[in-house]
Amino acid sequence: MQRAKFITFEGMDGSGKTTIISKLKEKFIEENIINNFIFTREPGSSKSTEAEKIRNFILDNDNNLSPAVEALLFAASRRINLEKAIWPALENNKIVISDRYYHSSLIYQGFLGGVGIEQVREINMVATNYTIPDLIIFFDLKPEISLKRITENRLVLDRMETIDLEYYKKLYEGYKKLIDYEPDRFVIIDASQSIENVLNDVLNVFKKRVL
Repeated sequence: MQRAKFITFEGMDGSGKTTIISKLKEKFIEENIINNFIFTREPGSSKSTEAEKIRNFILDNDNNLSPAVEALLFAASRRINLEKAIWPALENNKIVISDRYYHSSLIYQGFLGGVGIEQVREINMVATNYTIPDLIIFFDLKPEISLKRITENRLVLDRMETIDLEYYKKLYEGYKKLIDYEPDRFVIIDASQSIENVLNDVLNVFKKRVL
């Protein structure tokens, strides 16, 4: 019997992880193994209107929230998604693929926002009941390329996005700290490649460590 696994995707803004996740889903449909998987994303949850309301509130450009408030709201939304989608799927031996998880909060609110990585980690350990991913696939993209992709491809930025290079440099630094903290849990993908090459790299990771 297939063993339940929890796989999360993290990466720089503009790294293409959401596009690759969509292509993974298409691939699994073609191979007739899609029923083995559950796909989800953060913030919010396709299984919960409550989590989606929190998502919309956080990302609304009209709201001016402190990083500490953001961290707590993200943790609440995350808990709802776990209860409604992730935990039931894992209990049914599904492979859960999530576009972002609490590691994003460690970076955006903990490191960039100044709340503190360990403080945000503590919040999320309570919120997630210590539900830690089996594998984290990190889309590695240099800050300059990340900024270039954002400015070229996004017509409207939500309140979590910016066009400041120093911001992306610090974001990149933060992710490197997380990778150094949990090197065995992270797999690094070169996201500067073509979509086809990135997808092949991710599929190879799945063949070796997931399927």
